[in-house]
Amino acid sequence: MSYQVIARKWRPQVFSEVIGQQHICRMLQNAVSQGRVGHAYLFAGPRGVGKTTTARLLAKALNCVTGPTPEPCNSCDQCRSIASGANVDVIEIDAASNRGIDEIRALRENVKFAPAGGRYKIYIIDEVHMLTREAFNALLKTLEEPPEHAVFILATTDPDKLPPTITSRCQRLTFRRIPTGEIAALLERIALEEGYELDHEAALLAARSASGAIRDAESTLEQLFAYGEKRITLQEARAVLGKVGVDTLVELTGAVLEGDAANVVRRVTETVDSGIDPRVLAEELLDLWRDRFIHSLGGEAEGLVERLAERAPAASEHDVPPETWLSLLAPLRRAMVELKLSRQPRLTLELALVELSRLPRLISLTELAERLRGVEGENPPAAQKKTRTQTDDGINGKPGEREDGTWEEFLPHLRKSNTSVGAFAAEAREVRLEDDRLILVFPPEFSFHHQQLRKMENVRVVEQAATEFYSRPVTFEALLESPPESSEGKAEETVKEHPAAGVDLDGLSSRDRQAIQRTTEVFDARVVRIDGERRGET
Repeated sequence: MSYQVIARKWRPQVFSEVIGQQHICRMLQNAVSQGRVGHAYLFAGPRGVGKTTTARLLAKALNCVTGPTPEPCNSCDQCRSIASGANVDVIEIDAASNRGIDEIRALRENVKFAPAGGRYKIYIIDEVHMLTREAFNALLKTLEEPPEHAVFILATTDPDKLPPTITSRCQRLTFRRIPTGEIAALLERIALEEGYELDHEAALLAARSASGAIRDAESTLEQLFAYGEKRITLQEARAVLGKVGVDTLVELTGAVLEGDAANVVRRVTETVDSGIDPRVLAEELLDLWRDRFIHSLGGEAEGLVERLAERAPAASEHDVPPETWLSLLAPLRRAMVELKLSRQPRLTLELALVELSRLPRLISLTELAERLRGVEGENPPAAQKKTRTQTDDGINGKPGEREDGTWEEFLPHLRKSNTSVGAFAAEAREVRLEDDRLILVFPPEFSFHHQQLRKMENVRVVEQAATEFYSRPVTFEALLESPPESSEGKAEETVKEHPAAGVDLDGLSSRDRQAIQRTTEVFDARVVRIDGERRGET
């Protein structure tokens, strides 16, 4: 017998072998055992998650000699012929290549004939959304009232393209993407049965690259078998899949966090020159930063990239708060959209990462509180008056219906609405609530935070949070303190001499004196001398 690829050789032959779609299998098995099998099903879901396989298993369950049974025997002629694709009562139609009205007319003519050897005649129409409008119209009547011996199974990756008149006549079953852990476990089991040793990290990498499609993962495993020896390592898997090394990701992340733009460009150049697509680099950076963000929130970092990065020494050098990861993730996600359309993806990625390295870093509220405590302990009483002011009972002004509505209580409420906005608001030096108007005053060194909170989308966030917290409509305004004038500047103004000091102005008219005064003010100049001839003319 000729060689069979892994995806065909390891195709599930009974419902119990299907992974990741237990809800679908249970529903179909119960329908068979209870005699409530529908005349038309719509299997919707991403590619490679088991739609066609499950359709064949349902055909087995219905036509098995020992059935209808929830678990086909796989030994009778009906089961074996369905598994090999040779059963005349199970008709598989590829709608992408048989999409016209003539094919559907032929189906309508043949469906009326009784099955040749089984109980049911099962029509499996794959990629049904590719049918033409005329073909759909021709299928409507047959799909609504098929013969008792006919069962239709429509499979599609894009159910939104189907006419409502078709979907309303079917029982829709939605297939999910298969979890990464289940795919990795299956790949390790297949490798062991095939005589290979697959490292767990390599299996996880192959599973993650499949994005929930088990057929894609099995195709990747086929490539790994062809590339490596009997033992397949993580390095070999990265070479086959074209993935970025973890050390590179961690070092590039460190350069962005440290604001080292030159190192950022150098790392991107080295990675792209090694053959890595800039889009792949951006995707893996986004995955790493997402895992780091979840980890900083106290969640479990289950991803492969995160767990490997935790082992790297450079990864532990950056204790980064969630606010900083948020400020990095959103711009990088927007940059990935630009990368898909860019003719110069390398330049687009370099510019995006350099901009991220220039962003001001946000500090956590815990660190902010520690800094404020340090300032209160070191500054003299006069300086302490410049810290945020509020009354003991609530924010300055009317406490409203919330007598306990202090700033310390409102700030966590604001952070739940929007973490970044809450972090910006935490830097306010003065807080006031006057006539249902929340006012935050920022010192000059926090002008960036002031600018961010003046954006209309952030103003709406604060106003909505304040309205919910104080149980009444509250408006919001962010103000910026004027920079204080230095004492040196005042002294200079005090001793600054008159622009015409030392020059004889006698004999000049009042109009000429005013002209000289205005000229010296505009050009910040001083009078050196007045020509004698000109003096005589005046």
